[in-house]
Amino acid sequence: MDKQYSSISLWYTVGVLTLASTFSIIDRQILNVMIGPVQRDLGGISDFQISLIMGFAFTFMYSILSYPAGWISDRYNRKNLMAAGILSWSILTMLCGTVNQYWHLFLARMGVGVGEATLGPAANSALADYFPPERLPLAIGIMSAAPFIGQGLANIAGGPLIDYLESTPNFVLPVIGEVYSWQMVFLVVGAPGVIVALLAWGLREPERRGKINADGSGVPFSEVWRFIKTRRLFFFFLFAAYLCLATQGWSLFSWIVEYYVRNHGWTRSEIGVIYGSIAMFVGIAGSVLGGLAAGSMMAKRPDATLRLVMWGTVVLVVTAPLLTIVPNPWVGIALLVPITFCMAMPPGLIMATLQAIAPNELRGQMVAFYLIAVNFLAYTFAPSLPAYLSDQVFESRMALGQSISILAVFNYSLAVLCLALCLKYYRQALEAAEEWTENGTA
Repeated sequence: MDKQYSSISLWYTVGVLTLASTFSIIDRQILNVMIGPVQRDLGGISDFQISLIMGFAFTFMYSILSYPAGWISDRYNRKNLMAAGILSWSILTMLCGTVNQYWHLFLARMGVGVGEATLGPAANSALADYFPPERLPLAIGIMSAAPFIGQGLANIAGGPLIDYLESTPNFVLPVIGEVYSWQMVFLVVGAPGVIVALLAWGLREPERRGKINADGSGVPFSEVWRFIKTRRLFFFFLFAAYLCLATQGWSLFSWIVEYYVRNHGWTRSEIGVIYGSIAMFVGIAGSVLGGLAAGSMMAKRPDATLRLVMWGTVVLVVTAPLLTIVPNPWVGIALLVPITFCMAMPPGLIMATLQAIAPNELRGQMVAFYLIAVNFLAYTFAPSLPAYLSDQVFESRMALGQSISILAVFNYSLAVLCLALCLKYYRQALEAAEEWTENGTA
């Protein structure tokens, strides 16, 4: 641990950032367990239309504002930026619970993306200043468990909650009036974010380390672009690999509940509790143990973070395509355990990989480029790809399983190839990082 900070304060900070990340995922993903009721109450909109609210509506502003958020993170107070972002997306999530037209919900979801754009660049940059390199994979690994914690909680609580609200009369709230079941869920999950924003505001801003400019000034965009160009093969293969991983992951997240409801006749409560428990507990294990393993391996294998991602993806190539085509639903549930574990490792390990090669003045912007290059495409198209295949290719609402399986074969096979090619260039980037650490020039 860094001696500037006590162990308690460091892990408290990780806890707050993990909590913030968890609520960002819940607010982003809660719509996935309410697809049926939302389609019904918004006039019978199609799977493709609902997928646009799940994906594009969120990612459009999220991606546009990611780089400005990274630029601010590299120059100004990061904990204040995070607090403002958390408060913003929480209020806009609650606003989603007050609209009753398709395009109004679309615009409100765009607003959620505005707030969430601040968290990734600022949080990862701050953690790289709190923790030394050998402990950073664990710290980021814990925070990167948030998608699985959030996905788990959204399904464990969201499924039963929507089933309960569907069976009761609509609530009538002061000022807002009568609300549908899914609108009430948005109001409930958005409110705690106000408290989380206060916790983030109370964090200590860490001292910046690993800077290339002694005067503390930031670097212009031209310098950021030069840094990327000189390592272009590393970034190309890394981003291509994670684009495939993220696309497949969010495709599964978006449709697994609806798949079990449609194809196996389960209730949202049944699949929500089972899948949510696996996502949360196995996802935490994969993210945290991946970070621990990488930290312990780094002394002998500097490329341990990326190598572990590649090994986990090999497992996914074998197991993931079977998940949604096996006839027995319980076999699919069993397969979810190793699949979730291996899906949970890449987010934290890849983020630690990016932090390891970038000087302080570029860290937030590196994360922003990553979010723009990868997450915009993944979040935008991941919910729509299975819906498009089932609607337009198979022409059946019951073809979600085949669609997800086909995408798994393509995405995970390509990801393994890109990761294998990337290892060489990652080692070169690490060697370059050692040089600028010594002479102060990136």
